[in-house]
Amino acid sequence: MLEAGSTLIGRTVYKFGGGRTKTDINNGLFDCSSFFHWAYAQIGVDLGNRGWVSTETLKNKGRAVAVSDMQPGDLVFFDTHKKDGHVGIYVGNGKFLVYQGKSGVAYADMTKGYFKKQFNGRVRRI
Repeated sequence: MLEAGSTLIGRTVYKFGGGRTKTDINNGLFDCSSFFHWAYAQIGVDLGNRGWVSTETLKNKGRAVAVSDMQPGDLVFFDTHKKDGHVGIYVGNGKFLVYQGKSGVAYADMTKGYFKKQFNGRVRRI
């Protein structure tokens, strides 16, 4: 899923609520939760109904993992506009694949700045 997700760096546009229809997906219009739903689907992992995916549904998938045990591919959650309001995929060394309004798909650092402050310690292994 990391490889699939990284292929869209610079090729997508953030759309809150996007990525829940085939048309949105074909046009590269996702929000964070639908993007990671799509990325996991590329490796054959079904995270539930595409039309209803959200950070609320993703935070209960898989199993909880301690921050000290994070591995590439784990979902990491951030308290942004609400608790667990943003999700990313951990890639290692404090970095994660993020999907956000300013940059679309990008790599970000969760060890400093905004994402360090917003990281809530929720990690899920699918």
